[in-house]
Amino acid sequence: MAAGLQVWDASGNLVLDASYRVMRIIDSVILNGNNGSQPADSRLMQGGFVSFQPDNTCGDGYLSGGVITPRFSVDTDTGILSWSYAPKNNATYDIYQTGILFYGAS
Repeated sequence: MAAGLQVWDASGNLVLDASYRVMRIIDSVILNGNNGSQPADSRLMQGGFVSFQPDNTCGDGYLSGGVITPRFSVDTDTGILSWSYAPKNNATYDIYQTGILFYGAS
């Protein structure tokens, strides 16, 4: 009998095998409203994911302006994760969404 990890659902269907790729978190970064990037990581060259957890959700006290969320990209050629914010339309009322970014490889 072969040894390894296998997981089945209640119907007996194989849903996870040791040969499957499972996403793994590499690191987290606090975003403060500035554009930025992380140093190259070869694990991101296989593909990556991001999960942004905002400090506040839309509607939590934002009555006058827009909330500008970050845009993320993973360059699979270099393994660099970067993020950027669009320019503010109204410097007085628009705000940049801050929060914690978790990122990893697939």
